[in-house]
This record gives sequence, C-alpha cells and structure tokens, in this order.
Amino acid sequence: RDLPIALRGSSMGGYFAIVAAPAARARAVVAICPAPGEGLLRGLRAGKFGFDADVDAVAELLTSHDLFRAVRSLKAPLLLLHAEGDEQVPVELSRELIGGAHAPASRLVAVPGGHHRSVQHDEELQAVSVRFIKKALGAG
Repeated sequence: RDLPIALRGSSMGGYFAIVAAPAARARAVVAICPAPGEGLLRGLRAGKFGFDADVDAVAELLTSHDLFRAVRSLKAPLLLLHAEGDEQVPVELSRELIGGAHAPASRLVAVPGGHHRSVQHDEELQAVSVRFIKKALGAG
C-alpha cells in the first residue's frame, strides 16, 4: 500500500519540491520562497552555496525543469509561503507561480516584511503548512 506523500521545501528545496512532486506522486506541496532555476544556477556557478556539488550535473537538472511549467502541470494542491521583504527571491515570483497553478486549493500566503529565511522559521506559518498538508492528505 502506498502511503500519501507531501513535499515541503524552502528556497532551493521549494524548487525541488515543486518539480519532484509528479515523480513522487505527492498529494500536497508546500514551497517557501521557492527559488527559480535560473537564480539557483547563477548562485551555483558563482559558488554562493555552502555545499559542494557537481556543478555540471546540477546545472543540467536545473535547466531541464522549468518552475512555471512544473506549477502549471501540478495535480496536487500547492501552498506557497513567501515574505514580502525577501531580498533574494522577490515575492512577485510566488505571485506569478500561484497565478499559473491549476490544482484546486492552491494558494499563496504573502507575509508582510520578513526576509528570505524568516518564513521557514515562523511557528504560525509552520502550523499553516501542517494544516494544509493534513487537509490535502485527508488527515485533518
């Protein structure tokens, strides 16, 4: 028996949660300040991330998955959480993404102020994520 799966990620993890959802057969996706592939690729090539990576392999992965196309093809509901004060990934990206979402119950929570990492550590917004996932999985 397959267990229901939900994916949640922040920034690069938000990007990967969205693009991996179909292959994982996810029934819900929560993406916090999801970064676009082009921005991730620029950061990767500039050495801005605090981890080692096979740059060519990651670049190939990032260029083979368009975030906007991935959102449009999602069957699972999508919750986007984004700080309006995000200095790395502008909230406008999430506004554009949610505008292209076709899955029912998809929504954006844009939080006034904040910064790129503030939303992922906010207890109230973590609770919003949990409630969204539980509802999508039929557990609450």
